[in-house]
Amino acid sequence: MAVPSRKALPSNIDGWLSYIQTIHSRSIDLTLERVRRVAHCMKLAPTVPVMTVAGTNGKGSVVNLCQRVLTVHGLSVGSYTSPHLVHYNERICWNGQAVDNETLVDAFRAVETARKHIPLTYFEFGTLAAMHLFCQWQVEVILLEVGLGGRLDATNIWSADVSVITAIDHDHESWLGTTRWAIAKEKAGILRYARPAVIGDPTPPMSLRDRVRQLRCQGLFIGVEFSGEVTPQGWDWHMPVGRKGLSPRDISDLPKPTGWLEAHVRNAATALTALVQLEPITTISMKKVRQVLAQWSLPGRLQRVPGAVDQLFDVAHNPAAIRTLAQFLEKLPPSSKTHAVFALLGDKDLDQIIRILDSLIDHWYVGGLTGDRAVAPGALAAAIGRIARGGISAHADPVMAYRAAIKDARPGERVVVFGSFQVVGAILPLVNGETRLPCGARAESPC
Repeated sequence: MAVPSRKALPSNIDGWLSYIQTIHSRSIDLTLERVRRVAHCMKLAPTVPVMTVAGTNGKGSVVNLCQRVLTVHGLSVGSYTSPHLVHYNERICWNGQAVDNETLVDAFRAVETARKHIPLTYFEFGTLAAMHLFCQWQVEVILLEVGLGGRLDATNIWSADVSVITAIDHDHESWLGTTRWAIAKEKAGILRYARPAVIGDPTPPMSLRDRVRQLRCQGLFIGVEFSGEVTPQGWDWHMPVGRKGLSPRDISDLPKPTGWLEAHVRNAATALTALVQLEPITTISMKKVRQVLAQWSLPGRLQRVPGAVDQLFDVAHNPAAIRTLAQFLEKLPPSSKTHAVFALLGDKDLDQIIRILDSLIDHWYVGGLTGDRAVAPGALAAAIGRIARGGISAHADPVMAYRAAIKDARPGERVVVFGSFQVVGAILPLVNGETRLPCGARAESPC
């Protein structure tokens, strides 16, 4: 694809999104020198607290919950997440509202002007645009979700005042390593000397513990310095040990949104513990936290659409997230038949994912995805067929797969849509009858 000349830059958001995929020869380039140079040219040096969140699963939920709690406390909050579910704009939010097209295009122009001929990946370009807007909006707190890993992720060019690492598992092994020890070491790259490090992984690898100790971080580990425990009434949050100047917390019977499992409670406890580390910017009111939790939901995360045919949407795309999906399915009322609308990128652990769900799925409707890591639907269906005991059919794309599943499903049966942000993002608007989703919803790389 020919790269447009700088004199013929796009004028609309779709043109820009196409353009920024052409200015680097690779979709992922884990180095920081290029993005640092452009950030320096743009004078992107935030003077407000920055919270950076890394992890394999749960980091988007932590960012979203933190944003909602801070916003209800009256703070101006900029949040950056990825990937998106339906529209790119959802990645960059101000107080929970996605940036509008015109403002986003202006931010892209600012990055393009500053980068000159420095190549940037799609993610790097968007990260710089987000920080440009946060500085322009003069937000009071910045929340950054790491795209991939941590140490060499574009978000890591800014030092976090509070670092958060959620559950760690196998994913993106080509870039991060094949063991939890190696993956945790990469994610620990977001930690900063003597600053709070909130660790939401219940069994953190030694590489992460060692890094917390080496940097003399104020380490707060789930199960040690804080906890989140499911109760019949909801869940309890305990933080008996706080950093200097903070009082211990012991809060019982917090609201638990429908369908929450232990992993979700751990994420919520991690988010609350991280928020406390931002004091004295604001004192977290548990009354307001309860208010947020009572209304909290995140599109595409175990999102159930009840009806004659029960539908469930989940962006799970790695074994750890798939295990949570399986647990959720097992807790639902029994279904006479379960249809899976599914697609997966080629760098994921397909065999393990199929083994986890095999006993719960009666028929797989496989769709094709786009991008350089996509797998042809026929090849994906054949790979599934080597393990799965249910029926399998291949379709050109997730929407066609979904329509086939809905056509085949009978009352009392269930359709489960999962495997990728691309899959859920393509189908949810059809179900909702809308073209936009709330900010914090999310459809492409790096996941």
